[in-house]
Amino acid sequence: MQHSNPVNPEVAYFGNAMSFGTAHDPLVGQRVGGVNVFGGGLALYTSGGKKVGGVGVSGDTSCTDHFVAWQVRYKLMLDHVISVGGVSSDPMRPDNIIYDINEVADGGLLDPVGTLSQTASGFGHPKCSPGTPDPSTLPKAQS
Repeated sequence: MQHSNPVNPEVAYFGNAMSFGTAHDPLVGQRVGGVNVFGGGLALYTSGGKKVGGVGVSGDTSCTDHFVAWQVRYKLMLDHVISVGGVSSDPMRPDNIIYDINEVADGGLLDPVGTLSQTASGFGHPKCSPGTPDPSTLPKAQS
């Protein structure tokens, strides 16, 4: 998705950054574009799998945002996602975050233009830190 509307760096980095947010901001009237895709958003489903909205959390790492959004959806009892399927291989958490980004031998992530977005599942996300919780510890979605 992020490649469908890339940031235009000539616009995004045009002018003096000290002018950003002022009356002389060089970005006024310009289209920067861009889509930033990260964990932290989940659809809300009523009993029977009817989609009724979504919840998005942003304020920490993408992984933490996902875990918070999952708990919010669970507490609202709007997690009847089982009947509609998902991308995760866990049938009890079908739209859970997936950690399967390829890593290079030195332990760093591959570059984002090259293969960072290529995952075994096609929906992978990098772990945010060495202490990233196991997604299988989240409450199971309701049927």
